[in-house]
Amino acid sequence: MRLHHLALIIGLATAAELKAQGAVSPGYPPPGRLIDIGGRKLHLNCSGTGSPTVILVGGGGAYSIDWALIQARLDSTTRVCSYDRAGSAWSDAGPADETVEQTIADLHRLLREAGEPGPYLLVGASIGGIFIRAYQHTFPEDVAGLVFSNSSHKIGKFVPGKSGLLWDLSEADVRSAYPLPPSVTRGPAPTRVGEPFDRLPPELQAIRLRFELRRWETWDRTKAGPESDLSWRKEFLREFEERCSGAEHPLGAIPLIVVSGDPKPAQLEPPRLEDGSCRREDAGDGLDLLSSNSLYLVAAGSGHEIHLYQPAVLTKALIRGVLAIRTRTSLAGVSERP
Repeated sequence: MRLHHLALIIGLATAAELKAQGAVSPGYPPPGRLIDIGGRKLHLNCSGTGSPTVILVGGGGAYSIDWALIQARLDSTTRVCSYDRAGSAWSDAGPADETVEQTIADLHRLLREAGEPGPYLLVGASIGGIFIRAYQHTFPEDVAGLVFSNSSHKIGKFVPGKSGLLWDLSEADVRSAYPLPPSVTRGPAPTRVGEPFDRLPPELQAIRLRFELRRWETWDRTKAGPESDLSWRKEFLREFEERCSGAEHPLGAIPLIVVSGDPKPAQLEPPRLEDGSCRREDAGDGLDLLSSNSLYLVAAGSGHEIHLYQPAVLTKALIRGVLAIRTRTSLAGVSERP
């Protein structure tokens, strides 16, 4: 995606910092269920009926309640579930929070234990895009379709002596950033819910502010480590190689929708360089090329969180995906329900 999205993503807490903050239980009852996945519980909130089940996967620092505007619009069409990853909101922390490996294993176990059968239409916002891609790679039989909402690989990181995109840094570079130096502080305590989360209903804003305050209170830089950064880097590189595999459409004809705040690039560079190595541009720009059955839709003028800035646009895209899967019709052959 474009550079303004990069700046927004860099402004989020790093995955390692999120892990260090641990679980935050705000003292509010969860809207969904707490599901035991083997000695710890994750929060899952499902509503509606019908197939496929839409699974909403948030970006860095996101909560299940951030999907409220989408879930309320979509659950009259099909079954839809939002959830909190380990160590976030009502969900217990795990041994390796925010790593790709734990995240997709947790989600798979969560859906099984909760009795939410597939097939699934997975929706990934921002960094959530790598989680849904990794899930589809690991459990392809469960996944009927994919939707990427402003998904990007442009995750910036500062390491001693330089800064760069996570997938351009070496493992040694990433490890050198830890332990976090004393200059890395938690900043001032949050006192209000900022944009775009102020678009949520007032009661959810209050809960979100409490989440953020507890996260601030429990943040400990000494507990931050490189595990999640290294996991993301590994997944980014795997996805680059997938695109460079030589297959015209590596994911075949799976329904795949890209919803972006930016216009589709007029022309993409070939995935491989002249020396045969894999080109590491932002693979988010070529997500629609992964499948022969894809759509690229533009949420013109949207901020990074399309599900909050333009929920109607994203909901229409999801309904289109649901109907394509349900009727086994090409995405080009269906439109959103009026």
